[in-house]
Amino acid sequence: MILAESLIYDAAKKLWQDSAFQSNFTNLKLANVKHNLSIKHQACEPIDFSNLLRAASIFSLIKDIDAACDMYHEAAFRIAYISAKIWSEKPENFETIIAIILGRIGNFPTVKKQLANDNLDFFISKLTRNLPHSFALETLARYEGNIVQVGSENNKETLALTDFQRKLWCGLDNEKNLLSFSSPTSSGKTFLLQQFITNKAASSPNKFIAIYVVPTRALIAEISHSIRNLIKTKDINDIEVLSVGSDIEQNIPTKVIYVFTQERLLSFLATWGSQNLTFIDYIIIDEAHQISEKVRGTLLHQSLNWLKNSYTVGKFIFCSPVISNPNIFEDLMAMKSSFASENHITRSSPVTQNLLIVESVKSKKDNLRITLHDSSGEKLVLSDALKIDAKRSDDSKSNFLAYCAFNLGKDKRNIIYVDGPDAADDVAKKLIKIINKECNDSEILDASSYISNSIHSEFVLAKALRSRIGIHYGKMPSLVRETVERLFRDEKLEFMICTSTLAQGVNLPVQNLFILDPKIKNPDTNESESIPRASFWNIVGRAGRLYKDFEGNVFLLKQPSKQENWEDLFLNTEKLTAVIPATQNVVLEQHEDLIRHITNPEQDAKKGIEEVASFIYDLSRSKESLNHELSWIKNLSENIIDELKISTDEASHEITLPYTIIKKNVGISPIRQQALYNFLCSQMFLEEWILPRNLASIKDLHKVVSRILHFLDTPTMKPEILEKYTWLYVSPAFDWISGKPLNQMINNHLQYWKKKKKVVSLTPEQTNSCIRDLFDQIENKVRFKLVKYINCYNNVYTEVCIQKKRGDLIEKIPMHLPLFLEVGASNPVQIDLMSIGLSRMTALELSSYIPIDSYNRNIKLLQSKIKTLTERNIAISKICVEEIKRHVF
Repeated sequence: MILAESLIYDAAKKLWQDSAFQSNFTNLKLANVKHNLSIKHQACEPIDFSNLLRAASIFSLIKDIDAACDMYHEAAFRIAYISAKIWSEKPENFETIIAIILGRIGNFPTVKKQLANDNLDFFISKLTRNLPHSFALETLARYEGNIVQVGSENNKETLALTDFQRKLWCGLDNEKNLLSFSSPTSSGKTFLLQQFITNKAASSPNKFIAIYVVPTRALIAEISHSIRNLIKTKDINDIEVLSVGSDIEQNIPTKVIYVFTQERLLSFLATWGSQNLTFIDYIIIDEAHQISEKVRGTLLHQSLNWLKNSYTVGKFIFCSPVISNPNIFEDLMAMKSSFASENHITRSSPVTQNLLIVESVKSKKDNLRITLHDSSGEKLVLSDALKIDAKRSDDSKSNFLAYCAFNLGKDKRNIIYVDGPDAADDVAKKLIKIINKECNDSEILDASSYISNSIHSEFVLAKALRSRIGIHYGKMPSLVRETVERLFRDEKLEFMICTSTLAQGVNLPVQNLFILDPKIKNPDTNESESIPRASFWNIVGRAGRLYKDFEGNVFLLKQPSKQENWEDLFLNTEKLTAVIPATQNVVLEQHEDLIRHITNPEQDAKKGIEEVASFIYDLSRSKESLNHELSWIKNLSENIIDELKISTDEASHEITLPYTIIKKNVGISPIRQQALYNFLCSQMFLEEWILPRNLASIKDLHKVVSRILHFLDTPTMKPEILEKYTWLYVSPAFDWISGKPLNQMINNHLQYWKKKKKVVSLTPEQTNSCIRDLFDQIENKVRFKLVKYINCYNNVYTEVCIQKKRGDLIEKIPMHLPLFLEVGASNPVQIDLMSIGLSRMTALELSSYIPIDSYNRNIKLLQSKIKTLTERNIAISKICVEEIKRHVF
């Protein structure tokens, strides 16, 4: 460290340890939160803003090579941002001081939004003309170092980046094979990834293929729309963004960005093969930390293994929030000595977050105690007894969440985190009652009316919207979910009640976030457990977001009569968490169950075991040894490897089904596939077991699906139970794939529930439970399990036909059925409408205006046709028209 830097560091350290500074800084933070919450009746301690700004100026000079850099830069940002917001007697040169401080810490997005009114070039030019020469040079150098040019020659755009984003952009743009990085949720990494990948596609002179992988279907819709919108704003016309893989009969577009879940990626790779997919420019894994999730994590890992071993990829990019070991992906993907990679971690957030612990005051139902949990670990009492105008009606979890959100979050955008869809409905009903007023906003009323008609009049969300309340969970129909997101982003809604989709990456930045005893269900025990630490901080990161809100309040509620310990569970522990891939966890912690399932999968395994068993068998058949394939797992004993080898060898001796078929059926036990193969080989009249092509008979579908479930899902289930169990798959699947509107499916399901419960009518609570049950059947049974099982069945059936020389039957196999089941249609017009980002609900309405007989599956012509139809004001729902404008225009 050179002398000047050493002197600056010593000055910063001395200042940080000064009690007068710390007291002044504390007063600033408390005054800021009181300002946020409009607490006016309590006097604030005097604040010496001038001394704080002098301190911020020194802190901003600390270089990022210093270990304490993040701490100093965070303090400098807080002082600058809060002073700009609450200091009523700013000096004449205040804006200049703030700009210099923010420029030194590289936070130009805040300068752009808070000071430059979005015209940063003009602001910097004006600023530097009025600065002393040395300051002007420093500011210009910093600015020019943190901007990048994107777009075409005719449509150039300058992006102003933070220091972290600039480092990330350089990592994205270099020649290395892999980049893995970890940063807070609020750091703007998704924005940067999308800017980068769009710019690369636009500037590519030839073919360009990128695959953007997200963990859930809910995120597919969000990311696809975001990238399409980016392409539209840049006036780019030659890039397609698709969320459904192209058929093998169709060509891959010249320039394309696919947005897939790990399941769709595996299906895409199995369909195309490396011989047809010779080069992929970029593989982007967003929310990469979810490789630790038991099912989806293993499928993601297996897809990465396929890409590593069989495909040529220009660059792998792994994006994770607050993890301590981003290098884990290097361990998984490195395949040769020439494989070059880099990893980055930043703890620093470019926004300010206030962690506020809220608890009821004993014997005073209209008082709340609020404590600010400082980043130093200190508790700063904001109010011992904040008086609320209304008393609580009860102390239930749902009511306390609703009560605090309403009284502490007025006139702001608020997210309320809950444990599941049923809890979301409960909180919404409590909040509706507290608000006790309906809005008259026409767009909200249109959405409410549409949801009431297209789902059900008793659906809680339809009523909640009228009180400016949104509800958001993953299994909700995509058009409904996206409509609620849009209304919230447009600040039409004040409250959004969310489930774990928030932790899985859905981007809903807010000013206030309310959490109370967050739980998640253990899939093996069905017991509720505290959410993982990484999920907690990922959720917390939604409060405040770069380019959106530069500050967020997180209200950590303590339910009356309960003992939530936020401090020990989350606040006083290390934020960064090591990611352990699901495969590693199962191999090390559940290897007995795993080994048993590889050779004897008759009994149902715990969640995730079958997927890992299938993956391990896949690895055992590869060119390399199992030792080599699992060498990335530290502390893996030779005994476990030997047992895995013995079990996979034992399984392979029983298997005559070709390995090429087994490999296509990811996540399904090879032994179970063999049992299905044996059954089909034994059938004299093989045509009796082909899946119905036109779905003319639901009974024919039930007959085949019952056999599929027997061999692939529940081998030990008794026949009479299997008969009923199969209908839980077939009934919704038949209606879903036939293009039946959702409200009709719901009415059918309600009739089934009435019959099952032997009642004439259902209560509103039962009606909503029934609706959520159907959503669950569609998402889990139809779109996940049945898609996976029928794809496997078709592959095995095809092999049996080849063995028996029944080419006549091969032509009749409905190979597209898994796709039809996933998207909820068999009409090619509807499927292609969904592939360009429209929801099933909109596709069903719109397709009635596009004759199937004259449709030639040309996406560009389809988009042109949609624009023409929309301009003619065809009679479709306003909500559908709005979606069409977002995705097509």
